Amino acid sequence: MRRALPFALGLLLLGLGAPVHAQYRTPRSADYLFATTASGARAIWVNPAALGTVFEASVMIEAMVERNGAGDYPLAQYTFGFNSRGVAFGFRRDRFPNDGAGNTWRFGFGRALGRVSIGAAASIYSGTERKQDVDVGIRYLVTRGLDVALGVEHIGQPTVRDSALRFAGTAGIGWRPVAPLTLEVAARGADGAGTQGWLFAYRAGVSLETRGRLALGLRALVDLDDAFHIDRLVAAISIGGPYRGILVGSGAKRAGDTRLETLSVTGVASHDFR
Repeated sequence: MRRALPFALGLLLLGLGAPVHAQYRTPRSADYLFATTASGARAIWVNPAALGTVFEASVMIEAMVERNGAGDYPLAQYTFGFNSRGVAFGFRRDRFPNDGAGNTWRFGFGRALGRVSIGAAASIYSGTERKQDVDVGIRYLVTRGLDVALGVEHIGQPTVRDSALRFAGTAGIGWRPVAPLTLEVAARGADGAGTQGWLFAYRAGVSLETRGRLALGLRALVDLDDAFHIDRLVAAISIGGPYRGILVGSGAKRAGDTRLETLSVTGVASHDFR
């Protein structure tokens, strides 16, 4: 599906990260969080507007292993993040199978203006040449339990190591019909450059989460390609309230075999000032 009209319609829906390239990997938080419900320090990697939705301070640390060609799971990425009242900083270190590595520094800001939250984040990528780009986002509370989000990614379209990060737009809807349950859908369109036109991907997810100091959260989502074929399945479990641990696994079908491709652990500590 390489048509402009579906993308324009899709902007009524947000939440997918950029595709994985040889020397670029999306932040792990963007693999399992949606722009309509992300909050705290992890939001800087998903939707900067979400930094302003909760008046809090939080820190996060995340580590991910990824299956390589030999069937092993070496450390592929680790991430740190900090947010205080909508001002956030993040650092990500990626390691690649060819022994290459790259650093990303990210600075973000989000502010709530009534029902609307707006934000922007700038990323600085290391390499033979230092490159930068900017993401902007908006999140709107339509009514209690219903949020929509819009975002624009990779303004500046830098080439990071051997990967061109193309201009992209994302959109999503998050709906909480009852307190423990959240349903989310998202669409993303990216400039394919040249004759490829716009390339599209889609995502849908469901989560259940209790409240309290020993809150339990369960999340499952599916990524779809531009032909609505299943590209990846992701499942996550979390435990804890202000101090939370999260385990995330994702799998994909490759050469007729469905296998675990990535596994990550995350720790988040937060303090709500309300």
